[in-house]
Amino acid sequence: MNITLPLWLVISQWVLLLALGLLVIVMYRQLGYLLHLRDVGTEREGLPMGEKAPAFDYTPVNGDMHLPARFDSIGQWSLLVFVEPGCVSCRSTIPALERLTPAFKQQIHMLVVTSAEPTLIAAVDEFRTASLDINQVSREVSYELYQTRSTPFAYLIDPSGVIRAKGVVTEESAIQKMVQKIDSSPISAKSSAS
Repeated sequence: MNITLPLWLVISQWVLLLALGLLVIVMYRQLGYLLHLRDVGTEREGLPMGEKAPAFDYTPVNGDMHLPARFDSIGQWSLLVFVEPGCVSCRSTIPALERLTPAFKQQIHMLVVTSAEPTLIAAVDEFRTASLDINQVSREVSYELYQTRSTPFAYLIDPSGVIRAKGVVTEESAIQKMVQKIDSSPISAKSSAS
């Protein structure tokens, strides 16, 4: 028995096969990028460790006061966290930061910033209902001043204003690991010795 398939069916199967192959290649490339970012990308992303953290203006979005303020980390340890409402990982970082805030409050000034518009912030439940303040900055702060392309990304800044640690903080353990560097910092050793 001789079965012939219509030409359009044969062509559509080959097109579908090529599209699936392209999709697999794109997925492997994306996975490679994410693994590279996790392993090495933190070193390349953002301002280098040891550099002075630039000061900038921000405006609280969901707090009691909506007056502009200035971030300047001189005099205290600071954890500066860049998030975006469109970032899925950031939605899990916000609750992690909320759980850790009581433990950090005495030791660290935590500032969570986004360059998103207030309407976008209000559209995401985790941002809208957050108990910690979400602050708005201009896109220049994220992309030019701090050279941060991926979120959630954090900087640990010492009391002299120098970046001591940085990295992607998608989970609570990554935030805790970063903050533990305070105890091993030469700044902490000097202050406990005096």
